[in-house]
Amino acid sequence: MRVFIRYLLLLTICTGGFCSLSAQELNATVKVNSSAIQGTNRELFISLEEALHTFINGRRWSDDNSGVNEKIDCSFTLVITEAPSAHSFRGELYVQSRRPVRDVTFSTPMLNLRDRQVDFDYMEYQPLAFDPGYIRGNLTAIIAYYVYLILGLDQDSRYPSGGTACFRQMELIAANVQPYSWSGWDMYGSDRSRSAIAAAFNDGSLEPYRRMWYDYHAAGLDELNGSADRGRDTMTSSVAVISSLYAERPTSVLITLFGDAKLDELVNLLSRGTREQKRKAFEALKRVYPSRTAALEKLR
Repeated sequence: MRVFIRYLLLLTICTGGFCSLSAQELNATVKVNSSAIQGTNRELFISLEEALHTFINGRRWSDDNSGVNEKIDCSFTLVITEAPSAHSFRGELYVQSRRPVRDVTFSTPMLNLRDRQVDFDYMEYQPLAFDPGYIRGNLTAIIAYYVYLILGLDQDSRYPSGGTACFRQMELIAANVQPYSWSGWDMYGSDRSRSAIAAAFNDGSLEPYRRMWYDYHAAGLDELNGSADRGRDTMTSSVAVISSLYAERPTSVLITLFGDAKLDELVNLLSRGTREQKRKAFEALKRVYPSRTAALEKLR
């Protein structure tokens, strides 16, 4: 009976307003880790994992018609740390994404994020639905928000300001959840909240960061196979943009997002550059990321 109910749930989700599988934009792996919770029905967490997988992968999230056919590789790991009631949970969400680099065999990390404030309600076999204009649950709002962040970062890396529509969806979600007072969405008083991230990507004064993100990928990484020197020059220029942002807004969440996703890759690739490239990068990055000096040693 449980298997039959699960089948009906998945059928409902797949046919209840979502696009066909051919319209998928994401290739997401989803894990729900409930090992810290004792005495709870394990089928509930299996149901949640399956529902999240279908929710993320089974619909078209944007109207992008850019012609980019690759599905975006990403992962969502939900770690349940508390269960205040039978159907109420708290935990952390780890979100990662990456995209291929043109004409080479490796992928580049785009997002590496840990969200420590995930509170939600869920009942076994509960369908997951989402409408940005009518938010009904914190869990789907959080997941949809990060889907749009993944899509926006990917599009910004391919086209100048290509992710604008997705970043605006993030801002819309952040605004529409405010009446609920759910944790992690603070509009004021936190420069790391979801609302702060959405605001940063929609702040016109931070457009140089988004242009740098495009240059780093399209004129930097994607050029490494054809001209490694030119690609590394562009990546060195990206360091200067991060340094300028730090000088103006040292607590900007964009600095954290860039460092968590890109610092190791950037250091590794620039360590093969010229002595001057390495010197400039090291001097700038040690000011921006003083706690990551060990990672910067390759640039010495």
